[in-house]
Amino acid sequence: MNHEFWYLSRAAGFTAYLLLFVSVALGISMGTRLTDRIARRNAIFDLHRFTTILALAFTLFHVYILLGDSYFNFNVWQLSVPFLTPYRTWQTAVGLASVYVLMLLVISFYVRQFIGYRAWRTLHYLTFALFAGATLHGLSAGTDTSQAWAKLIYVVTGAGTVALIMYRIQYNMPENSTLRSLRLASAIGTVVVAVVIAFGTGLFTPGRPPSAVLADAAPEEQGQPQVIRDSAAVATPAGPAATPDPYPFLASFDNDFSGTYAQTSDATGTHLTLDGVTSGDLTTKLHVELQQTRVAGANPTVTLNKAELIDPASGQVVCEGKLTALDDGYMKAACDGVGPYAGVRITVSSRVQAASDGTFSGALSGSMRRLG
Repeated sequence: MNHEFWYLSRAAGFTAYLLLFVSVALGISMGTRLTDRIARRNAIFDLHRFTTILALAFTLFHVYILLGDSYFNFNVWQLSVPFLTPYRTWQTAVGLASVYVLMLLVISFYVRQFIGYRAWRTLHYLTFALFAGATLHGLSAGTDTSQAWAKLIYVVTGAGTVALIMYRIQYNMPENSTLRSLRLASAIGTVVVAVVIAFGTGLFTPGRPPSAVLADAAPEEQGQPQVIRDSAAVATPAGPAATPDPYPFLASFDNDFSGTYAQTSDATGTHLTLDGVTSGDLTTKLHVELQQTRVAGANPTVTLNKAELIDPASGQVVCEGKLTALDDGYMKAACDGVGPYAGVRITVSSRVQAASDGTFSGALSGSMRRLG
């Protein structure tokens, strides 16, 4: 399965984030005259407005290009209304809220003459909440958060924004002012807290992204599959985990997925087996076996529900668990790691296309979190 739309969305997201940082930096700098030596104020304002509009354009592209992605099959409502998306719900909601604030700020450039300069300037203080929300969205929902270059972007832009805010506070305060000292102490305290949080969430820890990402990895309860259909075209899939030596820990991962399946159904029940191999962020084998027994006058009973992730090299089982959802080519599973993955909960979801010859291909994504 191709991932072009997903890659385009991720690239556009980082582009929008960097443009937003430039816009925020220019806005703060204009209040301190830092940019007066570079260009005239009206030129800097025009650049500030342009980068804000351009950030909105890339943000909208970042969101709605996902309509073409065949893995999640998002619809317009899921991408437009907070808490409707099935992908990392609250993290995505924060991102959507930031989009609406960004739209409001862009519109404000064109209605300033109607609302007045003071109201317009007050409205633009929302920029700080916007940038914080965009950062939280990127850290918690982004699949690149664990990469060194992504960490560097967040550290540089975050530290740069805090530094500019501190400078602006000092610039606008009288030289001899108790309030100035209090605000300076508050700003320094904010920096200290930010650093503590950054280290505490693993932002600077190699191979581990912030805990906000890990928290979302919490799987659903390992209950019974929601649906199992009788048609062979319903092949379902999915799973990740990994094992090459050394065994990696990834907060989130995306993989191509392919393999074979067999499904039989008769009056007594339905039996599905699936064996596939992933390639991408993680290389692993997935074995799934699900059996439902039918009894006249009663709902089908699940008599077997097994999902295993297996090291392709050694054949060792590294994660054992169950399916939690199965419906028309879509599957979710949760399992607890064993051996090198002991103490790790792995959650995966996958969507595939099944062929009549018993083969399937598609994609899967997943996440890991440490238990305890």
